[in-house]
Parts: sequence; C-alpha cells; structure tokens
Amino acid sequence: MELSRRKKPVYLQKEQRGHGLTRLMTFLLLLAFCVSGFSYALRVTIFDESTVQQFVTQKEFVQEVNQKLNTVLAATAQEYNIPSRLTTGLLTEKQVKADLTTAISNIYAGKTQPVDTVLIQQQVKNNLQEKATALSIPTDNSIYQTAVSTLLSGLQSELQTELNTQKLAQPIKDFTAARRVNQQVGIIALSLTVVLLVLLLLSERNFWNWLHYLGLAALPAGIIILLGSYLLTALPLTERLSQLEFDLSGLAGSVIDLTAKQLNLVGVCLFAVGVVGLLLGWIGRRRQRS
Repeated sequence: MELSRRKKPVYLQKEQRGHGLTRLMTFLLLLAFCVSGFSYALRVTIFDESTVQQFVTQKEFVQEVNQKLNTVLAATAQEYNIPSRLTTGLLTEKQVKADLTTAISNIYAGKTQPVDTVLIQQQVKNNLQEKATALSIPTDNSIYQTAVSTLLSGLQSELQTELNTQKLAQPIKDFTAARRVNQQVGIIALSLTVVLLVLLLLSERNFWNWLHYLGLAALPAGIIILLGSYLLTALPLTERLSQLEFDLSGLAGSVIDLTAKQLNLVGVCLFAVGVVGLLLGWIGRRRQRS
C-alpha cells in the first residue's frame, strides 16, 4: 500500500511535465497565430503596392491632388508672364493619376524622391504647347519661349516645396524598413506555426488531443486579432494626416478600414478553427474514454 502511494506521485509528476510542455507549445502557438495574422493582414493591405495604388488613384483623391497642383501651377505661370488663357488645367487628371501611380511604385521601391518632377515639367510643357496651338497663340517667338523656359526651370523648386518631397525621405525609409521587418516576422511566425503544430502532434501522439490544443491556441488568437481590428478603427490614427498640405486622412482612413476588414477575416477564421478544434477534440476524446 505504501509502495503504491510512493509511485503515484512520480507518475503524476511525469504526466504534469508532459502536459506542461504541451501547454507551453500551445501558448507559443497562440502567439505565432497572432503574429502571423497581423503580419498577413498588413502584408496584403498597407504593405501591398497594388492595393495602395488602387486607393491612391481613386477619382476623388486624384481630383483633389489635380486641383491643388493646377492652382499652384497657374499661380506660378502667371508670375512668369504666361497668358492667363494658358494657366488653367496645366495638368490633366489622367496625368496626375499616372504620376501618383509612379510615386507609389517609387515609394515601395524605397526611393526617397518618389515624385518625378522632371516628368511633371515635361507634361506641363506639352500641355502649354497644345493650349497655345489650340488658341492660335504664337509659340515661336523669343518672349514666349523665354517665359516657358523660365517657368519650367522654376517649377521644380515649387513642386519640391508644395509636395514636401524632402520631408518624405525619412518616412519612406521608415516605411521601407517596416515593410521589410513585417515580411521577415511573417515568415518566421508562419514557420514557427508549422513547426509547433508538428511538435504538438508528436508530443500528444493523439489526433483528438492535437485538435483540442489547436483549438485552445486558435480561439484566443482569433479574439485578440478581432480586438486589434476594433482598436485600429477606434483610435484616431488619421488626425495628424489632416494637417499636411494634402489632406490624406480620408485616404489613410480607407486603407485602415481595409486593414481592419482583413484582420476581421483572419480573426473570424482563427476563431472558427478554435471552436471546431475544441468541439471535435472534445468529441473524439470522449469517445476514446468511453
């Protein structure tokens, strides 16, 4: 009787150590699910070039940027004695949309000077020439050519000032670094998730127990990601953007909403996996005991 009592605690200690390792792997799996979910949502929204280009080139935002640039260009052109009939609509919406697309590509390529001011100068020059020809204004005289040449030479500095391209250098560097880190973290978290799932199955050697612990990890991970999605939309993240030359708060708000929706999708999927895993694990373990 005494011998059996002595052996029982040793057996329980071994069992507890085994379950302790399983609980640790389950907790790590929960963290891996969370990190993978957040990383994936960022990778397919904010850190995805085509997605951001789609938002930036929306008609409303293109019109806003086009109006602002044309106002600046018209005022600058009048300073250089360009006829007022030529100073309206020096850039078209189509050109601005193409310029914004190029700027986004440059940002995602890590270029600290994303705005192609030389291209904008050429566009303005061509548009001036077309307007002058349509209005029968002579463009072969030295006065007109000198005025246009002076305008184009001073246009770059005006664009640099209005677009704040110098102030964009550091944010672009930070964005590029954050995008790279997110990609690396996502790969590590996904790899860790796969490894932990395999180790958990090898540790338990029971499919139903594996489903049970999978559910224990996925369910709270889904809840955490859903909570993160709620906080992303609740926090005033776009207020500072409204203080810039171009009010980007509406654009940023759209991208944030898209990210939140992606987080919701990931969170709901993990939550569903957690519920199914716990339910099937409970049913399977109960059948094994009976």
